[in-house]
Amino acid sequence: MVILKIKIIIKMFVYKQVIFNKYEQEIKPALQIIYGVGKYKSFLISAKMGLSSIYFLGYLNNYNSFLLSFLLDFFTWLEVRIKRFIFQNIKSLFDNNSYKGLRHKDSLPVRGQRTRTNASTKKRYKIILNEE
Repeated sequence: MVILKIKIIIKMFVYKQVIFNKYEQEIKPALQIIYGVGKYKSFLISAKMGLSSIYFLGYLNNYNSFLLSFLLDFFTWLEVRIKRFIFQNIKSLFDNNSYKGLRHKDSLPVRGQRTRTNASTKKRYKIILNEE
C-alpha cells in the first residue's frame, strides 16, 4: 500500500501589515479588510486587474500579487493619512466656531440626532475622552 503525501501550499498576500492568508476567500471581500477600501474600490481594483467576479486569493501568482499591491498603492491612502485628513476637517470646524465644531467639542451628536434619550454612547465616549 502506497501512501501519498499531499502538500498544500497556502499562499499569503501581505500588504502594509495586513496579512491575507485565507486561501479560499474571494478577492473583493478580502480587499475590504484594508482601511479605506470599500465595495467600490475593491470592485474598481479587481476590474483594473481584469479579474472575474469570483476570483480567490489562492489563485494569485507573483505577477498578480505585484499588480495588486501596485494598484492598492495607487488607489488608496495610508490609514494614518486618512485619519489625519478627517481630524484636520474636524479641527477646521473648531477653528471656524461653527455649530458642528461646537457639537464636536462638546462630544454631542453633530447631525441633528436626538440627545434626550439616544445620545448615551456619545456621552459615554465624552467621559472617556475627558479622563485621558
